[in-house]
Amino acid sequence: MRILLVPMSAMAETSGPSSRCRLLAEGFKKAGMETATCRAKDVNFAAIDGVYNYHLDTPMPFGLPKVIASRSFPIAQKLGITSKKTVNSFDEVLWFTGNLDHRYLKKSVDSVRKAIRDFRPDAVYSEFNISAIIASKIEQVPLYATVSYPTMYEYAHRTELAKSINMLLSEYGLQNVDSVLQLFDLADKSFCPSIKKLEPITKTNVFFCGALKSVSVSEQSSARDKILVYMGSGTISPKKMLNVIKNAFSESRYHVYIASASLKEAAEDNIHIAKRWDFGAMLDEAVLYINHGGQNSIVDGLLHKVPQIMVPGKVFERKYNAGSVAENKAGVVVNEKDFNAACIRDTAERIISSEEFSENAAALGRELIEAGGISVITKEILI
Repeated sequence: MRILLVPMSAMAETSGPSSRCRLLAEGFKKAGMETATCRAKDVNFAAIDGVYNYHLDTPMPFGLPKVIASRSFPIAQKLGITSKKTVNSFDEVLWFTGNLDHRYLKKSVDSVRKAIRDFRPDAVYSEFNISAIIASKIEQVPLYATVSYPTMYEYAHRTELAKSINMLLSEYGLQNVDSVLQLFDLADKSFCPSIKKLEPITKTNVFFCGALKSVSVSEQSSARDKILVYMGSGTISPKKMLNVIKNAFSESRYHVYIASASLKEAAEDNIHIAKRWDFGAMLDEAVLYINHGGQNSIVDGLLHKVPQIMVPGKVFERKYNAGSVAENKAGVVVNEKDFNAACIRDTAERIISSEEFSENAAALGRELIEAGGISVITKEILI
C-alpha cells in the first residue's frame, strides 16, 4: 500500500505537525506501507530517512508577500508582538499562518495534486493540512486525518474566515462549508493522538490512538534533577521566557534546559539553552516540564511521568489541553499575566514537593501508552 503524508506548514516554530509527521512516516514504513511526504521546508522541517518528499510551499503569515513576511515575522516574534494576538479557534490559526490565503491555497492544492499523480498513493493522510483534504477529494483518493477535540468545528469556529476556502471549493466544484474546520469531517477515518479522558470526542469515525511515540516503560526510577522548558511560539516571547526562567531557577539545585529556535545557544551555570534538546531522552531525568500546553509537549511529559507547569497564553487549543491536564491533577496552569519568576518558582516548588502530581502524570501516561499508538492507525487504514 502507498500512502502520501501531508502535514500543516507554518513559518512559526511549532513542533506538533512536523514531529507527528515523522512518527507517522516511520510507523507506516514499519507496517510495510510505501510512504512519501509532501512537506514545506519551513523552520520545522527535517528530512526523514528513506522517505521521498514532494515540494510544498510555506504559507506566509496573513498571506503577506514572502519578502516582507520572511523579514518582519521573525522580528515580530522576538519582540513579542505576535504574543499579543488572542486565538480563539483553529480556523484563526489557519488564517494567521497564511493557510487560508487564496493564492496559497491554489498553489498548495496544486502541489499536493501533482504529488498524488506522480506517487499514485492508495490513500492521503492529512496531518492538519487542509490542502491535502481538498486535493484528495479532487483526485478521488481515500483520505485519513489527525484530529483533536479543541480543533473541531463543534468546539469553536469563525464562519467569516470561510470566504477564501469557499471561493476555492467553488472553483473546484466542491460543496461550500460554514467553516474550514468542517473539511476535517470529510476524512474516511480520523485519529486522535490522545485518550478520551483528555479529549471527549464522540464521533464514530474517530479513533483514539493515544501516544504515537513508543516508550519503554522502566520500573527503575532514574535520578530526576532537570527542569525542561519549551514554549514554542505563542503568547510568551522567547526573551521574556528566558528572563523569567533564569530569575526563577538560577543557582537552584536543578539543571534547567531551555529549547527555543529563537534564542542563542548558551550555557551559564545551571541554565542551558539550545535550538533543540532530545527531550525524549531527558524527560526520564526531569522533575518538571514547563511548556506552552501544546499537545505533543503535554503527551511527552505524561509518558515520562513528569508533572507540568503549562502557560497556554491566549491560544484556545493550548488552553484546553492545559486545562484538561490540570483537571486530572497532573499539572498546573499559569496565566500569562502571572508569568513571572516568583510565580513560576513557587508553583514549581509546590508541584515538585507533592507526590500526587507525578502519580497522576504517570497514570495518564500509562493510559496513553495502552491506547495502542500508531498500530491503531495502521490497522484501521489497512482494513
